[in-house]
Amino acid sequence: MNLKPWTVLIAACAMLIFFSVNLAQAGTLTFSFKYRDPATNVESNLNDGFVYLHNASKPPPMEKFFSKADYILSGNFGNGNYSINVPDGTWYIRITQRKVIGGATRPNGPPEEGDYTWMQTSPITLVTGQTSPLTLGTLYAYPFGSSPITITGTVRNSAGAPLAGRYVRAQTVPCYDDGANNNINQCGPVKNLALQPTDANGRYTLQLKDPGTYYIYTSPCISADYQDYTGNVCHYTPAPSNPVTVKIRDTKIVDLVVY
Repeated sequence: MNLKPWTVLIAACAMLIFFSVNLAQAGTLTFSFKYRDPATNVESNLNDGFVYLHNASKPPPMEKFFSKADYILSGNFGNGNYSINVPDGTWYIRITQRKVIGGATRPNGPPEEGDYTWMQTSPITLVTGQTSPLTLGTLYAYPFGSSPITITGTVRNSAGAPLAGRYVRAQTVPCYDDGANNNINQCGPVKNLALQPTDANGRYTLQLKDPGTYYIYTSPCISADYQDYTGNVCHYTPAPSNPVTVKIRDTKIVDLVVY
């Protein structure tokens, strides 16, 4: 189909107006972005951060797999303070300030070693016409890649003997324990954020990237699909301390007992 130039121009202008109007329908997001040196406890303002938004309805979640962001926005006004108009919707959010290497500015994208980064594991929702901004408060970034979160412990039987070769995993949701009622199984491998077998001494170590709240389970099987019948060899055992909440740089000990 051949279009006259003026027709194309009108169509382009209409699209631009439509996009501008829709982008204007936004809530306001405010926060302070800082870094606290763990050695000196000195805080510094991060003034060059960008907000990465990924629509929460789209898998996979950005904060786990670094999917392409739908929007990359900025709006700082000094001293680490930000006020940004964010389009209506429910979003996974990551805030990153790039590490400057050799004076060069790197393009925006997934965080790399040394970038100051903050992530939220649950989505945020912004609505047009909010009477006040959605305020995230003061957010403390960490240098990406240099501060893993560790959960470690020992799996033993009821007599106290260590169990080798037991799989231990972390999940963001609890396992259902009534599979006979046809509930959706929450124990499949797609739910695993971390999965490791115990060693000869029953020890395990899980490395997690994101702070948040996790449920820890152990099973002799990788998938631990629950079926409510006697003798199921893949039956899972929850940690008695579930759920477990961890922050950046945390190392937590979570022991499990299999009866």
